[in-house]
Amino acid sequence: MKVRIISIFPGFFDSCLGESLLSKAAERGLVEIETDDLRGYATDRHRTVDDEPYGGGAGMVMKVDVWASAIEAARHDLPGCRVVLLSPQGVTLDDAGARRLAREEALVFCCGRYEGVDERVAEHLVDEELSIGDYVLTGGEAAALVAIDAVARKLPGVVGRSESVETDTFSAGLKYPQYTRPPVFRDWEVPPVLRSGNHREIDQWRREQAQRRTAARRPDLIGAALAERTTLVSADPQRFSPDWLREVQRMYGVGRIGLAVEDAAFRERLSSENKDMKVWGSLAKAARRWSDHLWVHVASQAAAGQESPAAIRRLIGGEKPLVVSFGGLSPEGAVLAAPAVERVCETPAALVAWLDRLFASPEKSA
Repeated sequence: MKVRIISIFPGFFDSCLGESLLSKAAERGLVEIETDDLRGYATDRHRTVDDEPYGGGAGMVMKVDVWASAIEAARHDLPGCRVVLLSPQGVTLDDAGARRLAREEALVFCCGRYEGVDERVAEHLVDEELSIGDYVLTGGEAAALVAIDAVARKLPGVVGRSESVETDTFSAGLKYPQYTRPPVFRDWEVPPVLRSGNHREIDQWRREQAQRRTAARRPDLIGAALAERTTLVSADPQRFSPDWLREVQRMYGVGRIGLAVEDAAFRERLSSENKDMKVWGSLAKAARRWSDHLWVHVASQAAAGQESPAAIRRLIGGEKPLVVSFGGLSPEGAVLAAPAVERVCETPAALVAWLDRLFASPEKSA
């Protein structure tokens, strides 16, 4: 991946990019990071990049013409790059967002300063605005470093063990407690199970601790962690279309999406038109791939014996992957889920209501 950072303080990044995993990743050719001085695109002898705001007010605003020249140069040098403006008005960066950006071949991060950047930059020149939290920094440079670090560790090979990325906090909820030598310090003892050598009991203890910690400290992450390991499957592409699936995936951070289509000709056409998702045959045939998953089919009508979203979350536990299918007849082998709207779950709106309950905080999902 190639990364360009546009800033009026390019030297800000020297020490950080020269240390730790980012430096090693650059040495191995996994990521190439360069800085570009925004002042180099100014046209006056003072290299001016800001001016007074129209309408009055405190502070200075960064100029659209200078940013246009810098961004257009980046797009010329890095064809197909995604240009990101670091901004408090942007969507907050999360783990799913880092994974999404890690799929890009080239990224350009634009670091604002002063009272902000001329709005025409956000409206016409960049691809998206990104925030790292609900607070204001003196400039976008620190935010760019956070974003680059979060994205880079998602690239294959950057982190030595892929398991470290897969078990990252926010990918799978909060992490379990970690300890190292000495086993006892000031009467503070490492839990005996971790010194037992029984790997099955250790794994179980870690899962339980991670679930408890997440539920106690960040219950909002439970739904996000569940969405990450969920596959959504539409068996009725006419009603629950591929575009609708993509939007739901973006909304909830769902791990995978797919279609189950019995008609061979229709299946072949959908497969050629939707390279970003799996297209299987019937649900019954596709189910062979989900033997190690919990498979839930959302019923089209409420009936006895169906499980609520809260009950399904209890069935899943803390680690089991989930398949949620909908549309068509209820297949054998799947747990039948009660629709969120009691009388019907045959519309996209009703299904969104069901997913809302599945991925909501525990107290809201009953």
